Amino acid sequence: MSIYLERYAWPHKLFPDYQPPENLSLIVVIPCFKEPDLIGALESLNGCDYPQGEVLVIIVINESESAPQEIKTANKTTLQQLKNYRSKYHLLISYQKLPAKKAGVGLARKVGMDEAVRIFRKAGNDGAIVCYDADCRCDANYLDEIELAYSRPETQSGIVFYEHHLHREHHEAILDYELYLRYYIDALRFAGFPYAHQTLGSCITVRASMYEKVGGMNTRKAGEDFYFLNKTIPQGGFVEINSTTIRPSDRVSDRVPFGTGKAVNDMLNDSEEYSVYHPNIFEDLKLFFSKLDIFWTEEDWKIPRTLAIFLGDEWQDQIAEVKSKVSSQEQFRKRFFHWFDAFKILKFVHFCRDEFYQNVELEEALDWLRQKHFLLNGTKESYLVQLRYLDREWKG
Repeated sequence: MSIYLERYAWPHKLFPDYQPPENLSLIVVIPCFKEPDLIGALESLNGCDYPQGEVLVIIVINESESAPQEIKTANKTTLQQLKNYRSKYHLLISYQKLPAKKAGVGLARKVGMDEAVRIFRKAGNDGAIVCYDADCRCDANYLDEIELAYSRPETQSGIVFYEHHLHREHHEAILDYELYLRYYIDALRFAGFPYAHQTLGSCITVRASMYEKVGGMNTRKAGEDFYFLNKTIPQGGFVEINSTTIRPSDRVSDRVPFGTGKAVNDMLNDSEEYSVYHPNIFEDLKLFFSKLDIFWTEEDWKIPRTLAIFLGDEWQDQIAEVKSKVSSQEQFRKRFFHWFDAFKILKFVHFCRDEFYQNVELEEALDWLRQKHFLLNGTKESYLVQLRYLDREWKG
């Protein structure tokens, strides 16, 4: 019996009588909350080339137990639409009323992903759970390429390459937002952080056994993707599936406190130039990370003032403790980045923003990134094209 399913999973089985096919390889999990065009997202999946193994799609229509009538009506409309929908893949639909305190995208993802683990165990397979959102679109080779990635036993989790739709209605807002997302990750890669990857929920893939190993999806109302991947990526076996593309929607949304929809909404209502984290923050991180070999071989350590203040007076003791737990330089680097992980980095970035380096306009940040990554001069659109290419070709 699985300890995870017994102790930590969503306790209610969604489809206890479902008998999965023996060659089930992928389970696509779609949380659905007040979605106007779920059918469009499913049609995009239906347009995919059929992979070698069987594919199951689980839809979790969800709402809070205290949801207003507007939400209930929208979800029931979606449910009615699905009754007449014919998918070329196995399709299972669940309507969940979630506890008011925890209702949100994190719990909805968890409900579906937990059920995917149960189904894989019943099928006797350790296949891939694929996160997909109800407003996404994907390339025709989307399922094929994910299956191919997980045909390699070493693959334990991964992120699918993404490109936002750039519709004319919200063109400038979504352009700025994706540039910010890519700027942040590419700046971390410049700094030398080994686990710098995009963390969009609709891009996540994970092997069922790894999902259990890291304790499953968290129940945060937003940012569930960031926290899940922060646990998963350092475990090893993480891949970027850059040979296909997922296309998140650029629509305005107030469903979560941050994320694409919220960011687009805020930009449309803000007349000021879009600002992002100061490049000096990443220069300081680069200098800090460049000291790792010195931390291992020497005892007299110096680090940037921003990091010394952020880590506090005990920072040397903290690094010494990390060092004391390992017996090799390679182990030290790995353990160091388990300690100074993506979450600690984000806290440091916010600390610097508030105490040392004010945000700069996006254009200034892009000019810095252009120099570091040898990008060509041009418009923001051309920068995005170049950054997409750079990210798709990135090998780590």
